[in-house]
Amino acid sequence: MRITRGTKLMAAACAAIMSVTALAACGGSSSSGAKANCTPLVSDITTIKSGTLTVGVIDQPPYSSYNNGNPTGMDIDFIKQIADANCLNVEYQQASFANAMQAIASGQIDTATGDINVTEKRAQVVDFPHSIYLEGVGYASKKGVDIKTIADIESKGIKSIGIGDGYAWLADMQKVFGDKVKTYPSSVEMKQDLEAGRVDMIMEAYGTAVDEFKGNSNIVVEYANKNPDKRINSLVEPPEVSYPYTKGDTSLGQAFDKGIEKIIKDDKVKPTLKKYGLDEGLAKIRDKQYVVPATN
Repeated sequence: MRITRGTKLMAAACAAIMSVTALAACGGSSSSGAKANCTPLVSDITTIKSGTLTVGVIDQPPYSSYNNGNPTGMDIDFIKQIADANCLNVEYQQASFANAMQAIASGQIDTATGDINVTEKRAQVVDFPHSIYLEGVGYASKKGVDIKTIADIESKGIKSIGIGDGYAWLADMQKVFGDKVKTYPSSVEMKQDLEAGRVDMIMEAYGTAVDEFKGNSNIVVEYANKNPDKRINSLVEPPEVSYPYTKGDTSLGQAFDKGIEKIIKDDKVKPTLKKYGLDEGLAKIRDKQYVVPATN
């Protein structure tokens, strides 16, 4: 998730209108396989429902999609591996960016998925385990334009750059490119304008851009963080993604840490990124977890 995403980050209507206390009732829940007679990485894990990890699924493909109670996505793959390694069942509920953190803090769900960045603001109400991958920035442009760097934007005569209102890189891009930057309330309008030729290029969350334009041979998406530019902080310091949990729940935090460490040690991150069409560079998390400052 971006620091702010505006309307783009609202989930399906059911999740968007429900209160935190009604979260479990909206859309129902589904479960996925416990491992009987297994030895967990961490014993005596405290969860809302004994032996079960309750997960709020935010609709943010390719990271996670609720899919009528049969969730899919990269984060879902990782959550299943973490749960299996700790001998936990998994139950899913639909969630949104608007309510997920409060739902975790108030004990409605154990964690949430959907490209959730580790931020100072969120860390005030939830805890985060180790990060598992990076969230990157993507350039999307028409085939033949092929924007790969900030220098390309300057040298290829780009006249208009679409960026979502509230995106972390918006202010920096406005400083560099001024009125060439056109802001949008959501990804939907940006996508439509790029495809219709009303904007030369857009800067979108990388994974979101890959998912939006998959199958469209006329649009090229590039992983912008491959070529960082110190003028655009999000290209230098991309946010890290993890799975928030209830503040102070030490045992669950340890279960997440051990599970994520196992995924990384077993080299499962890069193949999963590749499965969803994402650049393997997103696996390059820092040695010390990067927490996005509240001012960003």
